[in-house]
Amino acid sequence: MMGGMSLPRPLRPSPPADFPVYGLDAAWPGTRWLESFGDAIGDPLHWVSLGHLGPGGGSLILAESHSRARTDAMVAPSGRPPLTHVAQCAATTLVNLTLPVLSVPRPDGMLRALADHAEERGGGYLAWPRARWQVDGAAVTARAWRFAGGWAAVSDAVDDVYLAMAGAGTDPDGLSLGLIADGGAYHFRLDQPLHPDVMAASRAARPGGDELPWPQPGQWHDDQLRVLQGRA
Repeated sequence: MMGGMSLPRPLRPSPPADFPVYGLDAAWPGTRWLESFGDAIGDPLHWVSLGHLGPGGGSLILAESHSRARTDAMVAPSGRPPLTHVAQCAATTLVNLTLPVLSVPRPDGMLRALADHAEERGGGYLAWPRARWQVDGAAVTARAWRFAGGWAAVSDAVDDVYLAMAGAGTDPDGLSLGLIADGGAYHFRLDQPLHPDVMAASRAARPGGDELPWPQPGQWHDDQLRVLQGRA
């Protein structure tokens, strides 16, 4: 220690996931990786997000598995249905992944307006149209919201977890998901503690590494512009 300054404390890893984690089944032809996890690093996991990029980078699906037990406990004081929280998370993920490339100017108030819109639409997930999924070979029903060329979808049809998906360049109807056995297809071990370094290593291990193309649009979508106009 020099000059009275202390070194930053290393981040403590989160324990391994103690709930089922789902991703797209083996028929998905593209690249897979560990996208993120949460909530706070070092705490027991509330959710795990797995990334799926289609061949050529033209399609993207993020699959989130939310612990039912921790989600239920977190929202209980508010009296909200747990799937409302999960749907708001999925809608926010959709808003973020459909943002245009950074070279496109961000109008004043646009990001705040989109965040508010995601929260509002997630709160009304029961009005989202139904979508059909296969999960571990069984037919289940999801609710899907389409926005800005992408979609968000949620389902409570699986024991122990709530499922949330967001995608672009794909369709939410007809997806097939499966339980992840060990994480190997996503370049990490499901039984290992999770840390930002694990996410970085998973991304780097993908074919193409961090240079993989990302299906970001080159301009604002009409849906996004209407949200800002509606809040003017």
